[in-house]
Amino acid sequence: MHDTQRRILLLQGPPTSFFRHLQAAFQARGIETLRVVFNAGDAIRAGKPVIHYRGRHSDWADTLRKIITEHRITDVVYYADRFPYHVTATRIADEMGINPYVVENGYLRPFWLTLEPGGMGAYSRFPTDRKAIERIADGAPEVPAPTDYGHTFLTEAIFDVTTNMTQLAGYPAYPHYWRDRRHPLQEYFYWLPQLVRRNIGEFRAPRQLERVLSDSTPFFLFPLQLQEDYQIRHNSHFNSLAEIIYDVFSSFSKHAPPGVTLLVKLHPLDNGLQDWRRVLKDFKRQHNLTGRIRLLGGGSLDTILDHAEGTVLVNSTVGLIALRRGRPVKTLGAAVFDLPGLTDPQPMDTFWSNPKPPDPDFVDVYVRALTRATQLRGSFYEPTGVAVACETIVDRVLDGLAERDWFETPPPRLASALAAGIPEINL
Repeated sequence: MHDTQRRILLLQGPPTSFFRHLQAAFQARGIETLRVVFNAGDAIRAGKPVIHYRGRHSDWADTLRKIITEHRITDVVYYADRFPYHVTATRIADEMGINPYVVENGYLRPFWLTLEPGGMGAYSRFPTDRKAIERIADGAPEVPAPTDYGHTFLTEAIFDVTTNMTQLAGYPAYPHYWRDRRHPLQEYFYWLPQLVRRNIGEFRAPRQLERVLSDSTPFFLFPLQLQEDYQIRHNSHFNSLAEIIYDVFSSFSKHAPPGVTLLVKLHPLDNGLQDWRRVLKDFKRQHNLTGRIRLLGGGSLDTILDHAEGTVLVNSTVGLIALRRGRPVKTLGAAVFDLPGLTDPQPMDTFWSNPKPPDPDFVDVYVRALTRATQLRGSFYEPTGVAVACETIVDRVLDGLAERDWFETPPPRLASALAAGIPEINL
């Protein structure tokens, strides 16, 4: 398909101006691009032309079919593949033979973004077969060091607050919008004391980590993820983060060798709605783990991983960082990197006593292939990173990335993930 025959439909983007810049980047190449907004928060940073969808989610599929047909759409791009409107969009795009793309935070960190056909995690179309992965990596360059596209927490907070407050204020104009998460005012109420706790935790973390490393006690890392994250809600069989913590502590108490400790690292962006320190303390007492659980609110992840015996996680990108540093990884949910030769396939109960490191050659091949097919440098917040990312996304979409034989349909991880208990959602 010739580039100028592409017609792009953008749906909901991250809570920044990123999709407005992406729409402008497509238009600068002479590509017809249309944006759909679902709420007032989307609308304040949307480019033009734009369609305001004010109907119910139950009517969204029919509306989307009409938009695709009338505007001869060839590619649909969205942020967060498990957002209900985007779950529907992926299904409709597949039915109508057009290309769906998810834009998200990168599998690699920091300063990387993801552009992947269809979805991520269990819904990733990136192959699981080693030979297929090696074919993608063949001729791919070494993974470059990321350019620093850092931004302040204040920048992120301003974007988030203005988007959500505008969404609330504009609710009468979009009365049927399905938010699919907690009320933002509830989150912000808990964020204020959480910021204080976060700063205290980060201040104490270097000294706490120094004590952990100085006593030479073997330890495993257990990085917590976000309760509201789609990776927990739709890419694992767990109903809550508390359930995950309970299962890990239960296994560790019964099967980890004496003298081994578990280092629990809090997520830096946790909103404080749940007091995880209290949850951890309660579960520690229930499982007789006093003295064997250590809690860390910050600290160098690279330093922690270099000294850890291994890492247990659901599907956090910490897993990829650990694999690249040669550390054993046990996943408990659907992760794009959960493959033979990378993660440890044995049950968690035996992982504690005999963790198996990854195949370093396959790690190198996998990361080069993943980077070539799905990763790009950039940022949703920092202006230079936004511009670089938008240009790369335009290049890859116009080059027909989703039509390459690198990707597999149906998603090759999905059947096993559903069998393991992740929720099936087909809106």
